[in-house]
Amino acid sequence: MVTNYAYNYATINPATKMCIHVQTTTQEIVGEENIIEIPVYDGNYLFKYYIDGNWYEDAVGTIPWTSSLL
Repeated sequence: MVTNYAYNYATINPATKMCIHVQTTTQEIVGEENIIEIPVYDGNYLFKYYIDGNWYEDAVGTIPWTSSLL
């Protein structure tokens, strides 16, 4: 029996650190510098900022953000 797992990812624009794409896939993505694994598929990651391993609503990283689906 084959089990398919879903992986959720956010694509980050390296110049702005802003999330520009959210996707889910059955294949793990490895070695892509600007693709970050996220715990849930949530379109609200779009236009949020990924700075030093944390998510923020603003580009300077003063307003922390967490998905409401967590």
